[in-house]
Amino acid sequence: MADLQGLIHNVPPVTRFFLISIVLFTGPVLLQQLSPGSIYLSWPHIRQEWEVWRLWSSFFFVGGGFPALYDFFLIYRNGSSLEKETFLNRTGEYAWANLMVACIILVFNIPFNIPFLFRPLLHAQNYLWCRANPTMSISLFGLLNIPVPYYPIAMIVLDLILGGPPKGIAGLVGMLAGHTWWFLSTYLPTHPSAKIKRRNPLQAPRRFLNLFPSGQTDRIYGRGFEAARGRGSTAGGRTSATSEGRTTSHNWGRSGQRLGGEPL
Repeated sequence: MADLQGLIHNVPPVTRFFLISIVLFTGPVLLQQLSPGSIYLSWPHIRQEWEVWRLWSSFFFVGGGFPALYDFFLIYRNGSSLEKETFLNRTGEYAWANLMVACIILVFNIPFNIPFLFRPLLHAQNYLWCRANPTMSISLFGLLNIPVPYYPIAMIVLDLILGGPPKGIAGLVGMLAGHTWWFLSTYLPTHPSAKIKRRNPLQAPRRFLNLFPSGQTDRIYGRGFEAARGRGSTAGGRTSATSEGRTTSHNWGRSGQRLGGEPL
């Protein structure tokens, strides 16, 4: 039991919330203790019957089988990497980024009415991780090494092959939501042109950040994901070949690049 508690506490807080939410909503459905009809996104139920939990539950139903296990692993891997590296000591900002991404997904989902939004959330998070680690390459099921800039598109193509257009559209919605947040929070505030450079209009309010533990001394308002640009520009343990533009396999658990305005 102590080992299990230690394992859980080693997962950063926002990612831990994601994983617990997945277990909370997916587990009972798979065990037939909860109906999927009570947790999917339904605006009439939210507006008329005040079933506001659907705004939460609809993002964390994964499904069953091996694909669900793999998706669970991806959420853990990408979330932990972002929270421990890109958002190091900025838990409040990472929580706010995910909240805003979820809101953007809800807006982009209006014409599609996708009932369960875990897939868009997964793709949005994957896109942000790729932006934070543009020089890496990643192995797809151990069969194919893909440069990280092409990985979001590869994931959508894979969804189209395995799940058809509905799954592909869900992935596209997530990727566009992730790109929108990156554009507003990182590209605009760090653009070299004064005519284009803007503050992030969805910047985390101070009251929200104060809800989280201290240790956010490197937060710079208006710069979105990017903290001190000179810090952590390369991952610990990477070779100089990475900075020369050659891709390497990512070593999970090492410090990653800060998100910035570099083109993907």
